[in-house]
Amino acid sequence: MLKEKLQQLNFTPNQADVYLALLELGESKVGPLIKKTNFHRNIVYRALDDLIAQKLVSRITRRGVFYYSILNPDPLIQNLKSQEEIAKDVIKEIKSQKKPSPSEMIILSGEQGMLDIYEMIIQQGEDVYLIGATFTFPTQYKSFIPLLKKAKTKKKIVHYAVAQPQAREHKAETLKTVDHLRFLPKNFPASPMVLWISGNIVGHIMWETPPVAFLIKNKKIADNYREYFQLLWKMSSEK
Repeated sequence: MLKEKLQQLNFTPNQADVYLALLELGESKVGPLIKKTNFHRNIVYRALDDLIAQKLVSRITRRGVFYYSILNPDPLIQNLKSQEEIAKDVIKEIKSQKKPSPSEMIILSGEQGMLDIYEMIIQQGEDVYLIGATFTFPTQYKSFIPLLKKAKTKKKIVHYAVAQPQAREHKAETLKTVDHLRFLPKNFPASPMVLWISGNIVGHIMWETPPVAFLIKNKKIADNYREYFQLLWKMSSEK
């Protein structure tokens, strides 16, 4: 509905109603607008003044009577671009004043959450290490793999994985995803959780329905997990 879309563009309900009434009537005096909207004349005048200020409505005088009409709506886009520039300046200023935090914790879930994790990892441009992978995540998330692989290749990211023993049956498929793969010993305890380490991120991923991820952003913790990965890598085998 057009009124709802106008309100999404920061029109007030009154402004939207008056604007749409004028759009339907064409050039009009205030009287027909009052009749069509059932608003008090002060509300109509206020809405018209606001729309004139936004360069969306024009006002001309003929023999002492005001006539209003709709102007080209292009200023709607110009206003959004202006707001975008203001938002960028605000974000920049907030980031400059924000005190650095040694740690940040994030909880993500669902398909969008998993995409957000992939994007965080790709943006860092650093190698990825997986611990406890099973490569049996839900089918709908397999569509992420080509996107991840393409982005990894572009940024020269190397993907290592120490998988759980039962993942051996998926080895051929898994090697399409990771660059270097080894398997934990058969007596290694199974875990429903997979650890992702990259840059300053450590992600604990539970491939449930929906999947849930608990992320820690801390360089020191990530370095410790990478050391843990290297220990597991040495005690793991390629077959």
